[in-house]
Amino acid sequence: MWPSSYFRWLTKSVPTGPVEIYPEISDNFETNLPNVFIIGDLTGVPLLKLAAESGVKVWKHIRENKTDCLDAVIIGSGPAGLSCAYEASRLGKKYVVLEANLPFQTIQSYPKKKPIFAEPKEIESSSKVKIFDSTKEELLDYLNQLLKKEPIELLVGKRVSSIEKAGSHYIVKTESGDSYFTNSVLIAIGKSGDPRRLGVKGESSPTVFYRFFDPNDAKDKSVVIVGGGDTAVEAAIVSASYANDVSLIHRGKNLQRPKAENLRRLEHLVQEGKIKVLLESEVSEISEKNIFVKTPSSVIKIKSDLVYILIGSTPPIPFLKKIGIKIQNEKTFSDWVGFTSLFSFATLAYFGKASFYGSGWFSPLATTFGLISILSLTLFVFLKFKHGFGKIQPWIFIRNGYLLLAFFYFLFVYFSATYLNHFFLGKYPSFHYTMLYSLTILVFGIRRIYIRKTDYIFYQTLSLIFIQIFFLFLLPELILPALGDLGYLGNPDGYIRTEIFPKDAYWKAYGFILAWPLSMGVLYDGGITNFWLGYGVLFSFGFIPILVYRYGKGAYCGWICSCGGLAETLGDEHRQKMPHGKWAYQLEHSGQYILLLAFLLTFLKLVGVYGKSINSNFVLSESIADSIKWLYDIVVDIGLAGVVGVGFYFLFSGRIWCRMFCPLASLMHIYAKFSKFRIFSEKKKCISCNICTKNCHQGIDVMGYASRGIPMDSVQCVRCSACVSLCPTDVLEFGFITASGIRYDSLQAKLRK
Repeated sequence: MWPSSYFRWLTKSVPTGPVEIYPEISDNFETNLPNVFIIGDLTGVPLLKLAAESGVKVWKHIRENKTDCLDAVIIGSGPAGLSCAYEASRLGKKYVVLEANLPFQTIQSYPKKKPIFAEPKEIESSSKVKIFDSTKEELLDYLNQLLKKEPIELLVGKRVSSIEKAGSHYIVKTESGDSYFTNSVLIAIGKSGDPRRLGVKGESSPTVFYRFFDPNDAKDKSVVIVGGGDTAVEAAIVSASYANDVSLIHRGKNLQRPKAENLRRLEHLVQEGKIKVLLESEVSEISEKNIFVKTPSSVIKIKSDLVYILIGSTPPIPFLKKIGIKIQNEKTFSDWVGFTSLFSFATLAYFGKASFYGSGWFSPLATTFGLISILSLTLFVFLKFKHGFGKIQPWIFIRNGYLLLAFFYFLFVYFSATYLNHFFLGKYPSFHYTMLYSLTILVFGIRRIYIRKTDYIFYQTLSLIFIQIFFLFLLPELILPALGDLGYLGNPDGYIRTEIFPKDAYWKAYGFILAWPLSMGVLYDGGITNFWLGYGVLFSFGFIPILVYRYGKGAYCGWICSCGGLAETLGDEHRQKMPHGKWAYQLEHSGQYILLLAFLLTFLKLVGVYGKSINSNFVLSESIADSIKWLYDIVVDIGLAGVVGVGFYFLFSGRIWCRMFCPLASLMHIYAKFSKFRIFSEKKKCISCNICTKNCHQGIDVMGYASRGIPMDSVQCVRCSACVSLCPTDVLEFGFITASGIRYDSLQAKLRK
């Protein structure tokens, strides 16, 4: 039934997996606590080679120690911590490594003979700790031999209980009562915290385990394994050689995450009758000798001497929170104060610039929010000073300085025009806002090109900068008015000044780029002309469908649109903040309702304009459309596209408007259903690190596609290339489906090696 059937058709069965929770760290591995760093698995990349490499790289960002205290306390002695210690020794630093258990505890907990893959293959490690293709036992033997041959300052059985700030330094305390005064702290404890539990009766039975150590334990027993990832599948495979029978239970419709080789071995053992796989099944109860499983058709009882619940573990988030480290997308009081300031500024900007053309209440509303913005910004800066800014980084200084300058510039422009009747440079605030908007895309676009070194991002960002500055600022705001004043656009009765820019409405030039229904004003404000009706129909229903069919929705959203221009530049640092919860996936259908309303308003307007010459009663249609259009302008154009679209940037990503509400994006979702564009994945290389999903500021569960090897065809994709360029194992690649097969994009979206 509509609209649910329509939404199912639009989104198909797209994956909607969650985003794993990690601590918030900078590109330099630094947390919100100055000179406290996180390396290894907790950075979000579960690769031993990259973990070891992070232990070397982090020393480039640790501030110089000018006291007699330790240069660093390294917490954890896995590959990252060990590598960090060896680099400290090479640099002549004073350090100590604190280990709560025994060295390489996480690797020790791997199942026997677990294969170790030295990915990414193309990276030459600069660490003394070399990771190579091997097994658990071979890797442990190598690491222990290395530690024996070249000892480090390692203390075992020292579980850290707190990290306390002492001026610009830290005191690290352990549960045994020891304390260490240090310049910096490096946390390398891995992400294997408490195991996830099922939450069913009998889960605490002595026959239930959350780690799989030795397949010999399964000898001559009935083994049940719960889980659908590599760990569960590998446990089932090795147990099959010892157990009487093995059952693998997974709640999903299929096994999405395991590597291709593991799946092939599993399928072979299933065919031999050594493993039984139950999909779309969930454990409901565990008894001493049996396990009860709810399947799609019934509840069954399975004999179980041993039960392994291998559904992952939760990162050590409580410990990190306890010592004051900020967790990704966890909002603090300071964050909400900053959000209030930005949201209030966005309200001031959009209602303020509209106040010179719109309703009288726009101005007092804008002024009120302008004052709120000033007060909340003052409080935000005070809170930052109170907690300390840490090491001053050049880009952070430039970024914040520019944003403050833009903030006060527009405040001056608006308040002087509104209350002093002084128009700076002789221009309305809307001109200055557009200028700041364009300048922001230029400044942050240059930074994006510098940081994200791919050919794709280079040309994409140049396109966004050029279109914004030329077509959406210089042309309508400066060039066309100047040409009109000089008489180069013809006389007032000529075609250009009656059909294209009636009554010198040069702002209509925005309609050359901002297509219907993103720009409704081209048809409404100043009256409809045959040129704009024809151009609008050809652009929205001719050019854009062809563009989307060939290159995907992102060819417009990621290369042309001004909303996308700001999102890909100013919003580049905040793409990880897009919500991925159930409510977000439901809310993203809102744009379809706005599209329907835009269509109805436009239809009524056209019927009234062109029908009243046939029947005067049709004028009622235009009157109805006009009476609703002003509300549409306030709620959609000003409220959602402007206030929400910009105001949510630093709290919920820069694509909230594009993903949730934009009616043009919603129109292109329909076109994208027939597009040839896909993001292809090489499943066997996917390590399920979740980086692609976490960095998608359209909320797409990219890993849900990649881990299954399914070409990604989500209508939400805007071709930003973040998932492709940030993938640590080069799993993803842009391409097209053609009659002869897959054709990959010639413009390289992966990072230059």
